[in-house]
Amino acid sequence: MKTKKSDKRISILLILALIMAFVVVPAGEFNAGAGNNLSYADDIEDQIDQKEGEVDDIKQQQEEVQNELADVAAKIESIQGEIDDINYSISLKEAEVNETLALIEAKKEDIKNKQAEIEKKKKEIQKRIDGLNARLTVMYKNGSVGFVDVLMGSNSISEFVSNVEMIQRIYENDVDLLRQLQEEQKKLEEEKKQLREEEQNLVDYQEQLKVQMGELEVEKENLNVKQGELDAEKQKLEEKDAQLQADADALIAQIKELQDMQRVYEGGTFAWPAPSSTYISDSFGWRIHPIYGYWKLHTGTDIAASSGANVVAAASGKVIMADWYGGYGNCIMIDHGSGIVTLYGHLSGYNCYSGQEVSRGELIGFVGSTGNSTGPHLHFEVRINGEYVDPMGYF
Repeated sequence: MKTKKSDKRISILLILALIMAFVVVPAGEFNAGAGNNLSYADDIEDQIDQKEGEVDDIKQQQEEVQNELADVAAKIESIQGEIDDINYSISLKEAEVNETLALIEAKKEDIKNKQAEIEKKKKEIQKRIDGLNARLTVMYKNGSVGFVDVLMGSNSISEFVSNVEMIQRIYENDVDLLRQLQEEQKKLEEEKKQLREEEQNLVDYQEQLKVQMGELEVEKENLNVKQGELDAEKQKLEEKDAQLQADADALIAQIKELQDMQRVYEGGTFAWPAPSSTYISDSFGWRIHPIYGYWKLHTGTDIAASSGANVVAAASGKVIMADWYGGYGNCIMIDHGSGIVTLYGHLSGYNCYSGQEVSRGELIGFVGSTGNSTGPHLHFEVRINGEYVDPMGYF
């Protein structure tokens, strides 16, 4: 009897255990499901945090790339300045070469004229020599008779002396004139020699100028090669910067999708974001970048204002960023709903924080010149579902 009762009790206990198992397991499953729901929400939050961290990393990389770009652009500008200086020096050398060539041609003409004078002087000398020789020949042939006849034909002592002096003067005059002509020829020869030396000096100087021009051309070519390398480096950095920007925009778009997408834009025109100034220093559209020097889309409107001037929210919304953002420097982004986001760049400081709800016209920050900026101004952007649009259509 005891055995049967014990078996019965064991059976009852087994049945109760099975019942408890069926009751407990669904409850456990339910609790596990609740935990999964909580885990899913946490996972979404973790994804947002992770993607925001990735955006920060990309912004840091982008800042480094843009600093490198600015450095490369400065080097290119410096090299271009050197090339311009060399081109100017070459043009001066070319002008000097041409001027020296003209001087050489003028010297050649002077030498030619001097040679003509020498030839003329030689002819005069030869003519005098021929005349003197003719007289000496006659005197030689006639011996002293000619002189004796002249002298004996004198009617008086004084006439005799005069005739002797006259004969002597004629001879001395011929000799002096011949000597003078020879001196003039010698002088002309020396002048010609001097002209030849001056011509040679000009030719040598011209050759020196050509050598210097060659050296400048080599230096210029080296700079052109270096500039080409920097241009290639600049292009790679620009492509990297564009890719980083695209990656950051894609992450921000993903973050927006993960955030509350039920917000709807209330409508109406925007408040002017810089109340102290209405001066637009640069409009939305394609332009030559003032820092990097290449053709790039200007994604917003620049409003020139004093550093520290108030910046207000253009419309009501939620601040989704109040942090450093690459070339934008200190930056605020506000989600207004319906995919509309406004961006306020180059700020000197903030008056809001990420996650804060702000109203239209509320003070959110201050004008500055942080990031890639050439002076104090507010860079104001409007994005529709991540696409840049002209902000002026919202005022």
